[in-house]
Order: sequence, then structure tokens, then C-alpha cells
Amino acid sequence: MNKFLKSNIKFIIPVLGLILLGSVSVKSQDSVQSQNLVCDTKIPIGESVDRTSDLLNDIYVELETIYRTIPRQIEAAQEMVKAAQKCNLDNCQPVCVDIGCYEEDFGCGSSYVAKCVEKTCKGKICPDLEITNQLVNDTFEKINYSFERINNLYGNSTEKIREKLNEARIGFNSCAKIAKAKTIRCRDIFDQDGQFPLEKIEECKSVCEDNKKTTGINIECLECVCDSSINYFCCH
Repeated sequence: MNKFLKSNIKFIIPVLGLILLGSVSVKSQDSVQSQNLVCDTKIPIGESVDRTSDLLNDIYVELETIYRTIPRQIEAAQEMVKAAQKCNLDNCQPVCVDIGCYEEDFGCGSSYVAKCVEKTCKGKICPDLEITNQLVNDTFEKINYSFERINNLYGNSTEKIREKLNEARIGFNSCAKIAKAKTIRCRDIFDQDGQFPLEKIEECKSVCEDNKKTTGINIECLECVCDSSINYFCCH
């Protein structure tokens, strides 16, 4: 896990940096009046953080699976070694006891045919390893599946996270260039009675109906409007 964090530190630090940037922006403009606050541009820093968190959690689960499975594979391999040491070739020697040359002149020529009659086996050469062998195969498949899943998770998720990070970076920079604009965490916009984009209001109308009837924030409404509670919006 440490190797993963070290190899991706350049990727994780920008996420944290953008969060701090958004926080500073909010604190530096607390004196701006919240009345008639219009927040029409989403900055998806929260989505990139959520995706990063989900990615790390999913990878951790697979590493836990590998960690739990490896001892079982080692034990199975050790059982195979012990069983191999109990093998006894005397139980069934793969040798010929009757060898002869059979041709019309009863002589051994360049194309003679050898006839072999095996000894009758007294038992199995080695103990039955079918169950142990299956256990080794099963644990290998489980470990291999976890490694493949980690590769797929990393490959599929990091590109989407980078896209959200880039979009958030552009959003923060663009908002900073607008006079009297400020970036506000989506959850805080609810507390300041800010106005969200009309398409979001319409999209989330049904799940946000109860929000007006309570003193707290309706979680379903928050998730619908914000996409992530720690997303930011550019407000003015």
C-alpha cells in the first residue's frame, strides 16, 4: 500500500491542494452578502476526491484479499511437499519385466518390436493430491483476480479523476477572474439560501420538496444537487 501511495503522491497532492484553494477562497470572502446569491457553475473538486477515496478503498479491499489468501496458498503448497515426500516408487515400478524381439526369424533387427509386461502395482505411488492441488489452483486464481482487478481499477479510474481535477482547476481559476465572485462549498450554499442552476433545480425538484419542511439538509436533495457534498460552485 505504501508503494502505491508513493508512486501516486503527485496525483493525490493536487486533489488536496485544490480543496485548500477552495477553502481559502470561501474564508477570504465571508463578508460578501449571501442574499440573491447565484451559484451557476459547478467545480467538481468533490467528485475527484470521492473517486480517489473510492479507488483507494477498492484497492485496499483487494490487497486485503491477497493478504488473507497467500497464507492458505503457502499451507497448500507445504502439504504438497509433504505428500511428495511420502511417494514410494516400489508400490508401482514403471518398468518392463518381459522384453523380447518378435520377428519371423526371431532375431533382433533394426526394426524390432519390444514387448513389455508391467508389474502389478501394490498401491499408489503418491498420496492423493487432487484436493490439495485444487486448493492451490483456487488460491492462485483468487490472488490473480485481485491483481487484475487492481490494475483495472487503477486504469479505469485515474483518467476520470484527472479529468475532474482538470475541470476543477479550470473552474477555480475562471471564478477567481470574475469580479465579486466567490467559490462556495455546495453544502454551504444551502445554508446561505443560494440559487443553484435552473436545470439542477428542475432535475432535483422531487427529492428536494421535503428540504423546505425541515431545518436540516435533506441528504438525497444534497446529493442530487451537488453530485458531491464537497463540490464547489462559483457564486456571484
